[in-house]
Amino acid sequence: MKIVDRITDLCANHAEIYSRVKDAYSLWFAAYGNMTTGDFLKRLIALPETGERAKEMAEFLVRNPERWK
Repeated sequence: MKIVDRITDLCANHAEIYSRVKDAYSLWFAAYGNMTTGDFLKRLIALPETGERAKEMAEFLVRNPERWK
């Protein structure tokens, strides 16, 4: 059982959410053009359909931009 992901240094559950947020950024970047990660994360947080875990991860990444790898 993997407790901490080596690449993200997050627990397995948070590493999965991190991966999904990064995948969503790729889709948004393709759809909206040159969008910064900061703009993406702020928009993701504001969307009512964004799940609580995804919002938590986005807020974490806004506070810790160096963690976006």
